Amino acid sequence: MKVILIQPPVQDFYDTDVRLQPIGLCYLKATVNKYLPGVEVIVKDYHGGCGRNTVPIPKELQYLSNYYPVADKSPFSTFHQYYHFGRSFDEIEADIVEIQPDVVGISSLFTPYYREALEVAARVKRRLKVPVLIGGSHASAAPESLLSWPHVDYVIRGEGEKPFVEFLRFLRGQRRIEEVPNLAYKKDGEVYFNPIADNLPLDDLPIPDLSDFQLSSYDLAGKPMAFMVTSRSCPHKCSFCSVHTTFGTNYRRRSLENVLEEIELRHQQGYQVIDFEDDNLTYYKSTFKELCRRLIARFPNREMEFVAMNGISYLSLDDELLELMFAAGFSQLNLALVSSDKTVRETTKRPHTLDAYLKVVHRAGRLGFKIVSYQILGLPNESLASMIQTLAFNARLPVLLGASPFYLTPASPIS
Repeated sequence: MKVILIQPPVQDFYDTDVRLQPIGLCYLKATVNKYLPGVEVIVKDYHGGCGRNTVPIPKELQYLSNYYPVADKSPFSTFHQYYHFGRSFDEIEADIVEIQPDVVGISSLFTPYYREALEVAARVKRRLKVPVLIGGSHASAAPESLLSWPHVDYVIRGEGEKPFVEFLRFLRGQRRIEEVPNLAYKKDGEVYFNPIADNLPLDDLPIPDLSDFQLSSYDLAGKPMAFMVTSRSCPHKCSFCSVHTTFGTNYRRRSLENVLEEIELRHQQGYQVIDFEDDNLTYYKSTFKELCRRLIARFPNREMEFVAMNGISYLSLDDELLELMFAAGFSQLNLALVSSDKTVRETTKRPHTLDAYLKVVHRAGRLGFKIVSYQILGLPNESLASMIQTLAFNARLPVLLGASPFYLTPASPIS
């Protein structure tokens, strides 16, 4: 059996060209290799490193053209042109046909890009008679809408490692379809949802298999970079966040030894940067402090660089932890402020305070951190004055502004 796992291209005004390593698909490949060693798994990233091409602006977004009419390169012309980032759909179709897989799995992480995942599925079905499975955060939030399309056969909701192995066993005749956890599927015109079950314990999951990529495929400032996740879910309950839809409400961590084993492997493979993509990396301060101490002992000359571009909750950062992080090889700090408006923070159930944020920013700045502060623009019931207030608040601080437009995620508490 040959399986291909796909990260689709995206279409948007701009692209985050650094955080593209499909770590979830690499987890799936490693898990299949561990539990079903006779199955060949190929991970294809049709997004990262494939360039961009201009495409027409969707009609839903054409109103923006009136606000960005000039093709300048200033930050205020971000939305002037619309692009296809990644391989073309024709190229993807030809590549998949050449591979001749028995099963196609497609990642659908972000709701604004579900159409691209569906287009890849349609291209597969046009040329091959093979099952198409979709997983990821959007698939977890809106499985029924994906299954309403004729070229999608199955959806896995939630964490995928154990369900994907059981799904392949079903295809091999070793399981009944009803025994595959987290699976949604169509039968006789009806949609069925199997119960959500616990995934494998985190320490039982193998280290993600990056063998389908070159060392240089993903980098930060020219240094080879690997993604890493030390925990899943988040103990906070921010109403705009969909993390619990995918990972459940049980916040789990890997052991220190397990984490250090992966870091050591990546170092041996030649990676120089680790990007921790946890949703709440530093929640257990004492454990993370010990990790930093171990990293300082292992890499005393900062041979490895560590970042957390998914953002860190500043609630868990104290002076000692900041000092340990800087000594361990963290040189930049990505903080999730969201909003400086108390009312907005309260209505979105953010348990954060401005006093704590300011303390962390000033201390981190004195230590030498380069700080990025994430703001969400346009949260429900947020006024224009509130958005400007947060922008002006951060403009007075030693931080780089990282502002992102809000979009409503299906199945998130706020929806």
